[in-house]
Amino acid sequence: MADTERTADAPRRPLSTTSLVDQVTEELHRAVTNGELAAGSGFSIVELCEMFGVSHIPVREALRRLESEGLVTLRPGRSALVTSLSSEELSGIYRLRRIIEGDVVLRAMTAMSEEHLERARAMLDELVGTRPDPAEVAASNRAFHLAILEEAATGADRRVLDILWRLTDRYLHLLADGGPGALSGGTWVDEHRAMLELARGGDAHALRDAWVAHLDAAESTLQAALARLPQ
Repeated sequence: MADTERTADAPRRPLSTTSLVDQVTEELHRAVTNGELAAGSGFSIVELCEMFGVSHIPVREALRRLESEGLVTLRPGRSALVTSLSSEELSGIYRLRRIIEGDVVLRAMTAMSEEHLERARAMLDELVGTRPDPAEVAASNRAFHLAILEEAATGADRRVLDILWRLTDRYLHLLADGGPGALSGGTWVDEHRAMLELARGGDAHALRDAWVAHLDAAESTLQAALARLPQ
């Protein structure tokens, strides 16, 4: 009876608040990914509350989530700063992605099924059909990678990769202007098609090499775009 009473008296987190936090987090992430909240820019929590029509509680919690991912920095008072883009950060992100994704894709090939291949193909079709909006391209690109990796990715792999992919996403808006390496470019899609064919063929080491080469090319393209930004 005592156990039942303790359970009944336990504090409960309102589902509506949790939902609001998720929604605000996604909207803020989209704004950072699209460059609407520019790297290095500051904004107040009050402004965000007015923008979303919510109290400061879900906004502050969403900002804490983004801070844990390295996307924003909370400042004293009621303001925050979008983390600046940097060549060093980008290099570190892709160094870790090559290590983790290169390892996971090798293990994934031992459990690759027709279902996973079909899901990856569907995600590739979605990627090809996506308009060159950084947030939409990022979501489709992540879904393609995950469709191949998910069977072999441990919980720890997924948590780390989710952070690395989100950090990568915020650099994609640099390619949204139609310049070199633009999001609508065919080479980027061709690399994904080649990786899917290697996965279908079952050649684990060739797929790993192509996967790492794809990450190398993506980093080089983004580093070049970053270098073109006004200093």
